[in-house]
Amino acid sequence: MASTPDPPFQARERRFWRVLAPLWADRPLSREGAARHGGRWNPKGTPALYLSAELTTAVAEYEQDIGIRPGTFRAYNVNVDRILDLTSADVLASLGLDPAERYAPWNIMLLVERREPPRWRIAETLIGLGCNGVLVPSIKLAEGTNLVLWRWNDSVDRTVVALDPQTDLPRDQSS
Repeated sequence: MASTPDPPFQARERRFWRVLAPLWADRPLSREGAARHGGRWNPKGTPALYLSAELTTAVAEYEQDIGIRPGTFRAYNVNVDRILDLTSADVLASLGLDPAERYAPWNIMLLVERREPPRWRIAETLIGLGCNGVLVPSIKLAEGTNLVLWRWNDSVDRTVVALDPQTDLPRDQSS
């Protein structure tokens, strides 16, 4: 992979969305699940927060292939620097990345083929180069965009706030 260009996208106070399983509704900024299991853009042990630029994308990503299931909508204000836009062909070319790698079936590679998904190597490289996250195309909604953060709420340049202006959402598992 070539060296990292200056990030073309800065998520300055931009709104993103996520649908949370009821188990996680009281922990909207949790790093636990993604780090424990790994995900499309984070190897096991690497925290990640997956958000969607559009509400419809958040729903499609949440449902995956399972279909309708209970969930809690959350809106987030994101103010994070050093985000690379991997939806851009120019950015991909400048990094020497094959656009098809964004769609490789990571879970099949990991669970069936017993090999590391290429996106995990890409993520590790970008994290090492100081990137805090990436914008990527949705796998589940052709016109959708996701934001994957590896670093958030650890400095004034990396803040994510889960919005609940009327305090309607659960504060712990007992609710």
